[in-house]
Parts: sequence; C-alpha cells; structure tokens
Amino acid sequence: MGHGGRAEGSGVSTPVKTEPVRRETISSYIQAHTRLEAETWVSVVARGEGLVQDLLKEEGDAVRKGDILLRLEKDQLRLVERQSEVALEQARAADARVKALYERELVSDEEREEASHQLETARVALEQARLNLRFADIRAPLSGVVMIRQVELADMGRPGDEVFAVADLDPLLARVRVPEKGMGLLRLGQMGQIRVDALGGRTFPARVQMINPGVDPQSGTVKVTLELLSSDPVLKPGMFVSVRIITDAHADALIIPKKALVLETDEDDVYVAMDGKAQRRVLKLGYEDDERVEVIEGVAFGEAVITIGHEGLKNGDDVRVVGADSTAVAVKPPEIPQGQTESPPWDTRQRGSGEGRSIPDSSTFMERAKDRGLTEAQAVERWKRMRERTGDRNAQTR
Repeated sequence: MGHGGRAEGSGVSTPVKTEPVRRETISSYIQAHTRLEAETWVSVVARGEGLVQDLLKEEGDAVRKGDILLRLEKDQLRLVERQSEVALEQARAADARVKALYERELVSDEEREEASHQLETARVALEQARLNLRFADIRAPLSGVVMIRQVELADMGRPGDEVFAVADLDPLLARVRVPEKGMGLLRLGQMGQIRVDALGGRTFPARVQMINPGVDPQSGTVKVTLELLSSDPVLKPGMFVSVRIITDAHADALIIPKKALVLETDEDDVYVAMDGKAQRRVLKLGYEDDERVEVIEGVAFGEAVITIGHEGLKNGDDVRVVGADSTAVAVKPPEIPQGQTESPPWDTRQRGSGEGRSIPDSSTFMERAKDRGLTEAQAVERWKRMRERTGDRNAQTR
C-alpha cells in the first residue's frame, strides 16, 4: 500500500529537527531482571530462655562479629549456676568419701560407680548452667548490618526463636537466569551493568562472579551471579534491578538515536535531511541500547537524520530544518555494500530486509514504538499525529 502525505511540489515545507550520525562505542548485551541479594544473610536465633532485658543494636546498625545484639535477663540463670556449683561441691565430697571406703573394701563396686556418676552429672549440670548464662548474651555471628529485629524489650525469648537477621552487604549480588543459547557468550569476570529504576535509572558496574555449570531442564536457563563493584549505600538488598551482561562492543560505530527510526513502516528506515528534501534510507542495523542504535549500512558519518517531524513524511518531501545540530554536515549518500552476511548476536533483534514499504497496523506500531523507547502515551500521540498527517489512507490500514 502506498504511503500518504503531502503532494509533490506543494511548496509546503515540513519543519523538522535533526541530529548528526555520530561515531561512538556501543555494546551488545544479555539483559535480565532480578532483585539484589546480600552475599551472606544469617538469621540469629535465641539459644537460651529469658526475658529481653537490653536491646543493644537496631535495624540498620553496623556490627562486627561477636558484638552483643541483646541481653536476656540473667538473675535466674546466675542462681541456677550457683546451685550447680554447690551441687558439684557436694558430689565431689561424696565421691571422695566413697573412694576412701572403697579402698578399704567397705563399699561395693556399684556404690563406687554411682558416686563417680553423680560427680560427672554435677559437672555437666554446671557446664550447662554456665553455657545458658553465656547464651543470654546474643551476639552477631558475622560482621555486617542488622537487617531485621524481631523482639522488643520484656519479650520472652525461647530457644529457636529468630530475634535478629544480620547480612553482609559488601558485595551485593544479582542472580539472573540466562537462556542456554547464550551460554557461549558468558565467561567469568565479564563486565555488566546494574540499572535501578527506583534511583532514577542510575547504573552501577558489576562483574560475573559465578556461572552455574548446569542448565535448569525445566526453564532451559543457566544461573549467573554478578557481583556489584559499587558499595554505594543507596543500594539495598531486595531492590528490583535490570541486569546487563556485556557480551561484545563495537568501537567507532556509526550511531543514530532510536527516535530517528521511522515507526510508520515495517522496515528499519530513517529520513535524512539533504538540500531541503527528506531522503528516505533503508538501514541495516546492529547493536542497540535504550536510546541508540548502530547502523551498519544506510547512512554516513555526519549526515543529518531527522529525529522530530518525520511522521507522515515521504521520500522527496520538502523539509525545513529548525534547531538543527550544528555538527551535522551534508554528505553524499553512502555506497551500500552488497552481499554482506554478518548477523548480530542472539540477543540483538532481527529486522526486516527493507524491501518494499507498508504501513503497520496500530498494534504493530505500538509495539515498535515501545521497543524504541517511547512510553505508551507518547506512542498513542505519535499514532494520532501520523494519522492526521497521512490522511484516510492510513486510517484504513488499522
């Protein structure tokens, strides 16, 4: 189907904005989503029983291994310890008397063994009493940060109750699952990037720490663990993040902004402003990121690609550049090599050949718009403008 627009020779110039084709470095990557985790997270449980008397640490406090987190009441425990000490002294005295009588053959073997048994039982009871007293001071099992406090003053602590959680937050980890077809692109030490939307899209460096040697047979994925290389305190375990593992990079690549790509067609094409005319170019694209895309064939360095105002344009339309980037230059159209067969990695989207020209339906248009970084509201507005500028002929393609 033809593409609607202004008639040839109408004398009406469309105002447009342009940006130059640049040379920059762009990477291919594997992308996944996950939540940050602490490398070590330990639940601290009570090993003794008693009322909570002192709380020495709070959530968010930094602790070192062995620091006291809370104290249970010790009065009863000290009393039990004293009683055990007295019982041990009595058992020792009784054992000494029986031993003396046994040497004089005045008591039986059974009585001698019973006295020895009572002495050992008293020793164990005292050790248990002293251990319970030590357990009344609940200590941090590792250096890190207190993440959770589960008790209040005057609560009754019982053995097995979780009272604190302590985590080592340096480093934080991001564990993701990568499709098995990407295994050949992964290696230990590979660099990655963590993007946190909750922090306004800030990014932080990361590195592949571990690659699971097996493939999950149910999901067909490989678990990959990345270590964050930043200790910025704004990063918290549990944060939802986007993870990119850099698999390759092209230096000095021809780069255009994604917003220059024409959404109204099924090809990968742009318009170049040249001598007051809009010149349509079908592209062969390479790597891409959120806002940029690599051009392998179709435009030359410095050419002015139209980024605003290209909705509804057709080849040869008159255009008037407003607010143009001063670095854009007019150059001849590039020679497009024939028979090039290089294909991008598995995680780069495959694109059409560029032969022919057709108008996508609204659902296809919306999908392409979102893929190229537009919000839903921006895509809807773009669709409306395209229909207004291309007339009823486009409306029939919905």
